[in-house]
Amino acid sequence: MDRPLTTPEGVRTAIRDAVVMDVRDHWIEGPQRRVRIRLYRQPAALPAPVLLYFHGGGWVAGDLDTHDSFCRIMCEWAQCGVVAVDYARPPESRFPAAVQDCYAVTEWVAAQGSGLGLDSARLAVAGGGSGGGLAAVICQIARDRGGPGIGFQMLLYPVLDCLARNHSRVKFATGFGLTAQMLDWYLAHYVSEGQSLAHPWLSPARHATLHGLPEALILSADCDLLRDESRAYARRLKNAGVRVRHTVFARMQHGFINYPGEHPSARKAILRCAQALVEHFSPDEDTLDTA
Repeated sequence: MDRPLTTPEGVRTAIRDAVVMDVRDHWIEGPQRRVRIRLYRQPAALPAPVLLYFHGGGWVAGDLDTHDSFCRIMCEWAQCGVVAVDYARPPESRFPAAVQDCYAVTEWVAAQGSGLGLDSARLAVAGGGSGGGLAAVICQIARDRGGPGIGFQMLLYPVLDCLARNHSRVKFATGFGLTAQMLDWYLAHYVSEGQSLAHPWLSPARHATLHGLPEALILSADCDLLRDESRAYARRLKNAGVRVRHTVFARMQHGFINYPGEHPSARKAILRCAQALVEHFSPDEDTLDTA
């Protein structure tokens, strides 16, 4: 029996039920290995467009739990399903294992997502840092292989060029969160000796052509050694005829979106992500209130 809203317990139950979404882990069979995914969805909004999310953490450190809150916010605010991918991590599984897993899940969602209440015809990808680089790579692979059809990519301070030599790589090499030494350490664990860092699956900014890629939202931190490669990638996308919006958040460091309680800019960036998804998935509906 429903508990009345006139009692404290009834109010607590109503509030809890209002914010709870369906969150479940699943395993899928990929061509190389089984891959765990975490599906977030609003039960009342089926079939839902879907955002594939590839976590950051330098390929090595992140997991489904470290980026759980961002996925929940995107699910609720953008009214979309979110599929977070627990891709194989180094050093146990080195490059290209993470790329293979992310693409396998993308293919699986496109083919099987309807069975989980997902509208695979409305598919976007996103990620932060190393995960942002993976999202860019998956868009390129999907284009080169003729599918799945990805309509939107959301890249948050992504790793796009492992060989970059630019102003931000020098200016913010130390003392601003992610350091050049840390990035080299991550790469040493991710990539086997002798592997060229110019490979487009490692450095998507070095792909020969960017024509035909999905619309992009790129968010960067001003005080981040990765800043300038995002600027260069945004320019190349624009020159290739891809619609792209790139915003650099002043005085912010790499990973700032993970700390909305500390930085108003993080809250603005999260809202911008959700609003961009709403605009892409449901262009005829009202956007989120930014007041």
